[in-house]
Amino acid sequence: MTSMSIFWIAAGIMVLLALSFLLPPLLRRPNQQVLDETTAEIAVYRERLRELRAELRNSTLSEEQFSLARRELEEAMAADLATDTTPLTKLKSKRHWITALFLLLFTPSLAFVAYQQLGAGDQVARFWAMEEGSQQEMDTMRHAMEGLKARLAEHPEDVRGWQLLGRTYLATNEFAKASEALGRAYTLDDQNPDVILDYAEALAASQGRRLQGAPLKLVHRALELAPQHPKALWLAAVNALQTNQDGEAKTYLQQLASQLPPGSEEERMVRAHLAQLAPEMATSGATTDARATTETRASATATNTKEGNTPAPSIEVKVALDPALQSEVSESSTVFVFARAAKGPPMPLAAARHQVKDLPITVVLNDSMAMMPSMKMSNFSEFQIGARVSWSGNPVPQSGDFEGFAEGIIPATSSKPVSVVINQRVP
Repeated sequence: MTSMSIFWIAAGIMVLLALSFLLPPLLRRPNQQVLDETTAEIAVYRERLRELRAELRNSTLSEEQFSLARRELEEAMAADLATDTTPLTKLKSKRHWITALFLLLFTPSLAFVAYQQLGAGDQVARFWAMEEGSQQEMDTMRHAMEGLKARLAEHPEDVRGWQLLGRTYLATNEFAKASEALGRAYTLDDQNPDVILDYAEALAASQGRRLQGAPLKLVHRALELAPQHPKALWLAAVNALQTNQDGEAKTYLQQLASQLPPGSEEERMVRAHLAQLAPEMATSGATTDARATTETRASATATNTKEGNTPAPSIEVKVALDPALQSEVSESSTVFVFARAAKGPPMPLAAARHQVKDLPITVVLNDSMAMMPSMKMSNFSEFQIGARVSWSGNPVPQSGDFEGFAEGIIPATSSKPVSVVINQRVP
């Protein structure tokens, strides 16, 4: 049974539930109501007859007057009870059945037409299609993983197999298992830069995307073996950015940019980071003015597409500082504007770096600002958008920093600007 079938079944159940409240009062038989009314009329006549007898005992009425009054009362009661209410009752019952039939046909039809006109049928269908596709991919991946693990059990010396298994675990955010598998690959071959860097990435992912410690040692080892290895240069630059070592980050990014194909997505991404650190280094045809560089990058990425001609996520973020906090921050303090997956790793997928003196500011977050090549906004469909004033210049939030977030979850297809107000202190 497909997800859309489940959706329509659920909608049908809700319509039936609504009808279960509307129809019973209309279909209830009127016999009991008629019986109750007759009983009440008889009770009234009996009470009146008791009053006449009491007046006769008290000599208020004579025997002749009592007999006359009693006869009139009996005639009135007989006339009332003889009134034929059956046609009226049948008419009311018929009318109720017509109303019930009208509601039975009209309510589902109205709900369906209203949903077609006002609902998000196309979006729901696309959402379920994406969910089903994602689940199928996940099932296929897990099936392949089981086969790979079975093969590795028979051939535990297969370095390539352990590396592939570790990368698969990284893709599914199972960082502990990824570290274990890539650690096995590293033990078998500690001279392969690709294996070393995959292991470093897995260790960094397991400790909140921080490269300090063991991951950084592995990156430096890879650079000793292959000084111009693109991934090694990128990870070294990311670590320098995380630790606020701008000069070292520039050096690594310059080396990386010089060997990337001109005009490629990777080259534009590196140039964008260089533009944020030092505008004069963004020499790929863009202006040296930092603001013009940002506008050029936003225009370029707006037309950039992922595989399948689906536009890559590009979210415009308007960031402002709460006036009440203006006196509590320094104009030179670092401001990070970031997007992270609504359901996924806590580290930012994309981030832009500015200063408090630049606020208010508009930033466009996209794949060109990815923190790691393997973790981009285009890998996810929903994001949490935020901004933070960092006292230390460290991308990782620390106690005393100020931050703010956009309301709700922002979809990748959002074309409206997102507003973020920095208005709360990090505990």
